[in-house]
Amino acid sequence: MSDNSIVWVTGDQGFVGSVISHRMTKAGFTVIGTDEELSVCEPERLEAFAEEVQPGIIINCAGIRRDATGLSNRVKAYEVNALGARNVALVANTVGATVVQVSSDDVYSSRLDEPVNEFDNPHPDTPYGKSKRAGEMMVRNTTPDHIIIRSSWLYHAYSGRFKDILDAAIAGKKYEARVDQFAAPTSMATYVEFMIKALEQKATGTFHIVSKGRASRYDFAAKILELAGYDPGTVLVPKTDPKTAENVVLESLMLEMVGVEMPTWEEDLEAYMREVDLLAV
Repeated sequence: MSDNSIVWVTGDQGFVGSVISHRMTKAGFTVIGTDEELSVCEPERLEAFAEEVQPGIIINCAGIRRDATGLSNRVKAYEVNALGARNVALVANTVGATVVQVSSDDVYSSRLDEPVNEFDNPHPDTPYGKSKRAGEMMVRNTTPDHIIIRSSWLYHAYSGRFKDILDAAIAGKKYEARVDQFAAPTSMATYVEFMIKALEQKATGTFHIVSKGRASRYDFAAKILELAGYDPGTVLVPKTDPKTAENVVLESLMLEMVGVEMPTWEEDLEAYMREVDLLAV
């Protein structure tokens, strides 16, 4: 029989999976992580592993990344991001587990006129977004016991843009930041906190876990530097490219409907930087 204290995280060596594993372990869950050694494209091996560990929760972080997905490898992207998600959902059914499908704001068009909530129909316009949307549909159609979580611009201090921005400041180098790409940055701390709350409340369905507000890449980088005690003007170089301009702002309407108040992206960032001891004061 599955145990809700046992969490299996697929793709646990990735940007998102590694932090989910760490934070859920700190929260008291028994976390079992797998990565490339157990592909989500191998259903029989997945089922054997699930039968052995009997997880109550499976968090599917495995996937082909956005920056690694294009027309040339879209077949592989669908194999992993869509069929892989279905395989995980089938395994969850087998052992009676809740499956959490990690999704993305890329399931929407990259240029929206207004914020979108969980009731707005996705219309992805990139190979990556289309593969992630297909994965959502696969999970939704395979098991009723699921949580699909979309977010945007997830960050933590250990890799990715957040680390690159501070590394540039420390080294006295310049950092190019887009002034024509907009979303709502969300810390992994907030993301996992509300994921756990949804699981504890036995919620099902689709949720946007995202901080409130809207920022450009430049705004976000400038706030990181400001809070860390650097002058953004000496580090950042504004950059634009009309071909890849973006505006995708998610609203957490499902959480608001049950009385959950998300922090603004500025509040979230300051709280996270305080947690990891990166505030200047």
